[in-house]
Amino acid sequence: MSGRLTEAEARRLLALGRDLGPAAPNSDIVDMLAVGTGVKPMAGLAACYTAEGIPAWDVVEPEPTLAREDLGRALDAVGFDWVMTPVETVEEDGREFIWYELLLGTDRQTVPRFLRTAGPSPGARTQRQYGEALGYPSSAVEWFVDRTPEADHDTVFEVIADSDAYGDNAQTLAASVPYVPSPTREGAKDAISDGRELTNALGSLDDVADRDAYAETLLGERVRETFSNYDAAQAWRDPLHRAMG
Repeated sequence: MSGRLTEAEARRLLALGRDLGPAAPNSDIVDMLAVGTGVKPMAGLAACYTAEGIPAWDVVEPEPTLAREDLGRALDAVGFDWVMTPVETVEEDGREFIWYELLLGTDRQTVPRFLRTAGPSPGARTQRQYGEALGYPSSAVEWFVDRTPEADHDTVFEVIADSDAYGDNAQTLAASVPYVPSPTREGAKDAISDGRELTNALGSLDDVADRDAYAETLLGERVRETFSNYDAAQAWRDPLHRAMG
């Protein structure tokens, strides 16, 4: 999956996103779509299934579209290289639920290289290893790993609000990225650039597939969540924190 997707490829990718929806958070599905369109090197999804293999993020579906046993074939059909690792098993209301780490790439190199470098155990990896492998800019990685450089603002949104250098949609673009941007001019620039690339890619994906703005709708949900929850003291928004918490 490189370059512009064909209509058939776009449709398969969006269908996979819809099928994975009951098993993983919407924001993680956005990252999967971003990898499929070529704007991210790797995605890390926190997927949840019952012991019987029924998707169980948020609501347990009685008749799931994509059970755990069928997930591998669906990922292969779209063209992903992937590794899925059980991370934690929990019991709730007499039922057993299993959290998985699902790593996705498309170049046959990124995921294996990440596993060789960071190891197979999610809990033993560093935030820096995650950030770099997931394609986050150095401004975000340095800020949330080392808390450098010193910033004059609490959030990147304040940086944007206090500057005339950014357009009217800069706040939305910065909120669309999966990482927490550094509250500096460099961080704002990186987040806005990444947000624009992501927005364009997902919009094109919807257009090529001739669908009803599914990918853009998911991205909009991420933006709304970011605006309602962002906090400079909040921990790095690790896409796997739900599984490793």
